[in-house]
Amino acid sequence: MTHSPRVEVVEASFDDPIVTGLHVEQAAELAARFGVAADRPSPGAPGTAFLVARERERAAPIGCVGLRWVSAGDGSADQAAEVGHVYVRPEYHGFGVTRLLLRAAEDLARRRGCRSARLKAADLRDAALYEYSGYVRIAPFDPHPVRSICFEKRLRAETGR
Repeated sequence: MTHSPRVEVVEASFDDPIVTGLHVEQAAELAARFGVAADRPSPGAPGTAFLVARERERAAPIGCVGLRWVSAGDGSADQAAEVGHVYVRPEYHGFGVTRLLLRAAEDLARRRGCRSARLKAADLRDAALYEYSGYVRIAPFDPHPVRSICFEKRLRAETGR
């Protein structure tokens, strides 16, 4: 591919065949990278949302991201969003699709009243992108093990854009 695709992001359900297919591809890629099976989002998780990036002209799926609503974890009643299952098909790497998915996930979280977005990086290659996108490293949070590389980004309130 030699040009940047025109991309749109749409909300999708957990059981959408496109989401399921992208998660299968992601699991295979992670298994090849790390030699372990990837976790699949739980269908019964209340408050889980999925966003799918797709080419506008062909509606071809490019990637996806999931959001799960959680407590901010700082003792306050604030709600946070855990960003997970960020996946972009390899042929679309380098076109800013991951950053587009992150921004769309942050916007959805902000609209639903979240004050922060958290995520766990699969490895240090992913960590650089998250830092570039405004995330700062934090201590691992539930349910991630103590050796996890976790990040958080404070979400500012929308100002009438």
